[in-house]
Amino acid sequence: MDSLVVMPISQAQAWQHSGCAGHTGPGKCYHLYTVAYRNKVLPTSIPDIQQTNLAYTILMLKAMGINDLLSFDFMVQTMITALESLYALLALDDEGLLTRLGCKMADFLMEPPLAKMLIASSTARLNGWSITSWC
Repeated sequence: MDSLVVMPISQAQAWQHSGCAGHTGPGKCYHLYTVAYRNKVLPTSIPDIQQTNLAYTILMLKAMGINDLLSFDFMVQTMITALESLYALLALDDEGLLTRLGCKMADFLMEPPLAKMLIASSTARLNGWSITSWC
């Protein structure tokens, strides 16, 4: 679920924000942290793509029939983590192919754990908490 979280910024982001203070007219920027703290933060921020969970993206690619994802030279470790997450949710089988549950989860257009939760809540009501009946 998306949320806004207060996080420390990098030195580069702080420098960029100070440039915005005088963008449309005279202005000043006050950074509310110490020099010691500034020296501890990263010089540049980690790109968002490296911080993002790719499970939803991989679920959509699998639903479109794209199964050989590890042949991409793009963010292999992040993709492996996402594939492991989908396997743990029973959205992928032992061969890495989409299960019936995975197809249902892809229809919800939301993060896979939330999609599985909705499916499980509906199935649990109908099957007396039998959540293993998908496979």
